[in-house]
Amino acid sequence: MKKVAIFLDGGYVLKRLRDILQLREYPSAEVIYEFARKLASEDEEIFRIFFYYAEPFKGIRNKPISHEPYNFAENPLAKYTKELFNKLAPRDYIALRKGELLFQGWKIKHETVEKLKNKKSDDIEPLVDEDFEPEFIQKGVDIKIGLDVAWLASKKIVDRVIMVSADSDFVPAMKFARKEGIQVVLIKVGLQGLKSSLLEHSDLIRQFYYDRDTENWVIKTE
Repeated sequence: MKKVAIFLDGGYVLKRLRDILQLREYPSAEVIYEFARKLASEDEEIFRIFFYYAEPFKGIRNKPISHEPYNFAENPLAKYTKELFNKLAPRDYIALRKGELLFQGWKIKHETVEKLKNKKSDDIEPLVDEDFEPEFIQKGVDIKIGLDVAWLASKKIVDRVIMVSADSDFVPAMKFARKEGIQVVLIKVGLQGLKSSLLEHSDLIRQFYYDRDTENWVIKTE
């Protein structure tokens, strides 16, 4: 029996699950937890499930056109994140690792850009607040994943780490774990490809598909 630690890059996991399961909103804590538990095979014992995601931005900023104040604490994503943390935290094996969101300003929405492309200059109407969306940068997640992997590997607490991310910034942590004798399992969620550097520095690759007929996840080892 191999002891494993599961590392979930929250931003990546939420987007992949929403797309694959064809959800209107981001997945619930129950869906995420069920997915995480299935990542471990029958010959693996879960030591801990680490979930990394940024705390919602709660500041007040002026809207881009009207300049009216907007309270991000009332944003649906902020409410979702708070509920997600509250429901995930009490679950077995779960360890939350919270990052920080930094507000970078407002950017024009992709759909607005597409609409403007298809209009003649004479038909273009003035932009409104709804044509923009906030832009954030997530801080603190990468370093926390690296530190947790290094801690587990250096102490030989687990035999394997299971990584669910598409971010190549985690390659140094994966390389360190392997040097310490820890096996790295990389998870491919759906058919989306992963960067070659992630594939290069993993020991095992598991492909996860969602079977709509049985409403279950199907695992395939590459």
